[in-house]
Amino acid sequence: MTLSLGRIVGIPVRLHWSALLVAAYLAYSLGSIVSLVAVAVGVVCFGLSILFHELGHALVASRCGVATTSIDLWALGGVARLASEAPAPKEEAMIAAAGPSASALSSFICGIAWWVLPVQGVPGEIGRVLLWLAYLNAALAVFNMLPGSPLDGGRVLRAARWKVHGDRLRASREAGRSGVVVGSLIVLVAVALSIRGQSQLSLLLVGFFVLGNARAEVAFAEMQQRSKSTQVGSLSWRFLAEFDERTSVAELLGDVVRVGEAEALAATSEGQPVGLVLLEHAFRIPEEERDSTLLTDLVRPFSAFPQASSEENVSDFLSNLDPIDPVILLINNGKVEGLIPPSRLRTLLGI
Repeated sequence: MTLSLGRIVGIPVRLHWSALLVAAYLAYSLGSIVSLVAVAVGVVCFGLSILFHELGHALVASRCGVATTSIDLWALGGVARLASEAPAPKEEAMIAAAGPSASALSSFICGIAWWVLPVQGVPGEIGRVLLWLAYLNAALAVFNMLPGSPLDGGRVLRAARWKVHGDRLRASREAGRSGVVVGSLIVLVAVALSIRGQSQLSLLLVGFFVLGNARAEVAFAEMQQRSKSTQVGSLSWRFLAEFDERTSVAELLGDVVRVGEAEALAATSEGQPVGLVLLEHAFRIPEEERDSTLLTDLVRPFSAFPQASSEENVSDFLSNLDPIDPVILLINNGKVEGLIPPSRLRTLLGI
């Protein structure tokens, strides 16, 4: 569940419910040592500093010609979702470094605010909270520059390696493998500290997050490598069989030969194609329910699948693929002409 916070410089900002848990924990922790006013200032400024970090990425990305589709804030920080890859290593490094630079600036601003505020009363409590935020943002800036994906330092490393040998996918794999090392080291440090009686649950979670995402980035880069020279048309099954959406699953499976190796069919309503039905989904329906289950219960709109022309590369559509039911529609003159079936994509991508 996410809550829309509106737009900043045209970019949608969304708040995941898990971020509220962090805010509540932060408020509880600060509430035992400072006033409610200082707690409120601390929680709000903490959220703003995370948002400022992500805005740093987004604004520099815009200067480099890369749009940002949204900024999402959640328990472990935030993410600026970019619409496309950076066009060159220099822009990649600039976009990546912008976030930690924004955190460093937040640290400086909080430090200055602590310096100028009185030391007594509520202003003094607010000052101490801001000093804590100054240290925290400085630590976040340093941590995010560790050289491994998915951290910002990993993006800088990827840009550097991309510039050295000119292969973006190879650089992605290298940065991802470095991220696996970084994540593993964080987990080991957290475990070691816990054994010594210093519970480090948050650090352990961060380590596993870095480790898991780094592994995923390595796998994704390897899939891109396998598919970058494969055109959509070379794997496509053309000319889909059509069935009325009021057809029962039992009738469909009785005439499955019409579907062939496409592994899918176009469902129609009043003679017009309205969506896609995957044969795998039909076979999952229990046999005793197939007479009463219609294709309209299984159909998914064409817009739910990546759509490509015959000459485009499969690698350009990986980020939009459904990992469970991978399908790419083949489009010709605005109409669905065929598709790459799930089995062919799984074989190509090794999933």
